[in-house]
Amino acid sequence: MSEKEFSEQNETEESQAGMDTFFADAPAIVTEHLPKKGMSKNVKTLIAAVTALVILGGALTAVLLLNKNAEEENSQIDVSSLANELLDDDEKNAVLLNDESAEDLKEIEISNQDVFRVYQLSAKTDDADAVYTIEGCEDIPLDKGYLSTLVNNASSLSADQLVEENPADLSKYGLSEPVSKVVMHYQDGTDFMFSVGSVSPMDSTQTYCAVDGNVYLIKTSLMTNYQKNLKFFFSTTVLEEPDEENYPIVESVRVQRQNLDYDIYMEYAYDATEDNSVGGTAATHVLREPVFAYLNVEKSADVTNGMFGLSAVEIAQIHPSEEDLQKAGIDNPFCTVTMACDDGNTYVLKFGNTYTAENGTSAYYAVLEGTDILYGIAETRAVWATVQPGDITSANIFGTYVWDIASLDVTAGNQKLTFIGEGTEQDDYTVTKNGETCDTERFRQFYKFLLYVYGEELYLDAELPASEPDVSVCLKSQDGKEDYTVSFYKTGGLNAVIAVNGTPTYKIRSSCVDTLLHNIEIFDNSDEEFTMTWQ
Repeated sequence: MSEKEFSEQNETEESQAGMDTFFADAPAIVTEHLPKKGMSKNVKTLIAAVTALVILGGALTAVLLLNKNAEEENSQIDVSSLANELLDDDEKNAVLLNDESAEDLKEIEISNQDVFRVYQLSAKTDDADAVYTIEGCEDIPLDKGYLSTLVNNASSLSADQLVEENPADLSKYGLSEPVSKVVMHYQDGTDFMFSVGSVSPMDSTQTYCAVDGNVYLIKTSLMTNYQKNLKFFFSTTVLEEPDEENYPIVESVRVQRQNLDYDIYMEYAYDATEDNSVGGTAATHVLREPVFAYLNVEKSADVTNGMFGLSAVEIAQIHPSEEDLQKAGIDNPFCTVTMACDDGNTYVLKFGNTYTAENGTSAYYAVLEGTDILYGIAETRAVWATVQPGDITSANIFGTYVWDIASLDVTAGNQKLTFIGEGTEQDDYTVTKNGETCDTERFRQFYKFLLYVYGEELYLDAELPASEPDVSVCLKSQDGKEDYTVSFYKTGGLNAVIAVNGTPTYKIRSSCVDTLLHNIEIFDNSDEEFTMTWQ
């Protein structure tokens, strides 16, 4: 669990009152003459409830008095005892320290590891809550949730217990040198000051705090974030993820790396988003460089869309200088990712050197262009720095829906099959072979085998054999958007190569080519079924 997650969890935990009397030197708890500055909402609610009980009790007593057979003990209700039972220990000893509302807060001065000021950037309106920021960090994305704890946690603040009035020795509470000093300034000119000390040795859910010279126990969950340094309140989200209604189409992603001789370039495939693919891929993007290939939807999503919502393991530095960026390797990045969206925005994320973050995580220094923050992104999240084309491709060769085919030219040596198709679905689709009527189902079964063909291994940076391909298949779609040629070459032994539009793309077993040649040979023999496997 991260530091922030731990803090957030504590926000919701219920505190238990602790009595520091176990150790001989532990301070005694003052339980008499508590200086009340006001009543908490719970106490006010309790008083109202008790008042109601008094009225109800009176009514009940009157009824019982009318009943001559009622026992005398049933005619009396001890309201004060009942009220005392309803109060838990915390409520009995609670001391209101600050009755000012968070809505009236103007600014906060915090001194801990860092010294910084939180102030109201814009006041609350009917449509929006008040907005706060940190002085000098107005251009830095801040974690709104954690910032709000500074505004809310010490407003309308009550202590669980008064520990000691005006103690001579503050060191036993960790308050001679406080962990944090806080001053809250409100719109009406009121200031509320407190210091945060040690966690109670008897109950970690309570922390010692000093207010007006007295020492109190206050819920640790309320005090935790006042002890955090400045960087804790910076948002570690590198690029916010848009909501569903405003989520743009990622039209392209280009990955450039120093350890690759080529770019990995992916494009949004508008046609693939329509439900018209059989045996192909459900991914919305296809690989264009270094070769054409369909993408595996599960394996490619983090690469194509992972920049949205990307979270850093830490903020390495805000407002880094040129020298800082050089030391981090950002001036000559190891990896650059460019994501272009259909809303006109283009995002460029640069990865520099690797290093070990404060929590021990292996990370890359990274910068999102247009921001003034040096992030530390965990290696496990920096998928673009290690991805290979074969990691994200689906290995499918053909992905066009059969009823979308306008023409399919198949050439194997001297044998050539030319199919021409028309129609949009099985009921109205017609096809001819070499100019003559062809059985549509026979054609569909033949093409079904091509859909089953997949590349077993990417074949990059290699030359094709000088000979003609053993089989060549040229496909064109009826809408004109797809026009590609897939060629099969036997390379000797049990191996073969598949090329798409003349570019070597995959290795495959030669038995696949043999099976395709067999299916071409028997096409006109309707009594013989096509072979669908070659393994």
